Amino acid sequence: MPVELPNLDDRNYEDLVQEALSLIPTYAPDWTNYNPSDPGITLIELFAYLSEMLIYRLNRVTDANQYTFLKLLNGSDWQPSPEKTLNEEIRETVLKLRQSQRAVNRQDFENLALASDPQIARAHCIPRRNLISENPLKPEPRPGHVSVVIVPQAPPETLKPLPTPELLQTVAQYLEPRRLLTTKVNVVAPRYVEVGVRMTLHLQRDVRQADITPKAIALLRKYLHPLTGGTDGKGWPFGRNVYVSEIYEILDKLEGINYVTTTNNQEELTVSEPERLVTDKGKLIAINIQPEELVVPGAMDLQFESPIKGI
Repeated sequence: MPVELPNLDDRNYEDLVQEALSLIPTYAPDWTNYNPSDPGITLIELFAYLSEMLIYRLNRVTDANQYTFLKLLNGSDWQPSPEKTLNEEIRETVLKLRQSQRAVNRQDFENLALASDPQIARAHCIPRRNLISENPLKPEPRPGHVSVVIVPQAPPETLKPLPTPELLQTVAQYLEPRRLLTTKVNVVAPRYVEVGVRMTLHLQRDVRQADITPKAIALLRKYLHPLTGGTDGKGWPFGRNVYVSEIYEILDKLEGINYVTTTNNQEELTVSEPERLVTDKGKLIAINIQPEELVVPGAMDLQFESPIKGI
């Protein structure tokens, strides 16, 4: 759809004449003869006619003007291609201007990081943090710093995809000329938190444990995976807690499962750092995840109960 040019001035001849006549009492109160035969009125009509011609020209942008604007936008060395029309040159320039080449906000850093190398699957920007040198146990704000966490492409069986030092360097070099002058960019690998599941699955009648076990484990591994996990299947979101209720929900929807319970009243989710446990009245609610962290599936301790013994 072409861009509609603005109307810079919509006044016509009649508008200009009436505007000039309305100013006469203010600037020439002794002038009372407004008949067309009056020489002053003739001059007003002449100037209105000439002004209408200038307004018409003002609202018309010539091809030469548009080529000049294109040169201002593309640089002094730019020359129009003889193989392209003016509209094609304008479209190409507009599309080029829409491409982000300056990292200002969080989304800019993430988009530019993804564009720096096709090996990158995900990028997450954390402002006011230096994840290279800070103590993971004591995160603190660092004004002027921006950390970009990179997750590379990897096959589904890779639980902890880690970028190579060369890939981190590539992203850092790509972001360096595009950052603001006072911004220090730190490109790092993600920190992974292993989350295990410990639950009892009550099977429906005539469902064998041998059939349901690999499906349940595969479902949990996919849900907690950094590239295929989450509710949208695009990878577990950075910094998002793992809630016990959601694990119950996805397992309960698995075909062949009647319902899901705890195992001997033990905590349903396991993690190596006890301080990550979020509880309410002694009951586990979630596993706490920091903004720079992703979860990966840990040990899957699943017990099964069947209404028919021996299945």
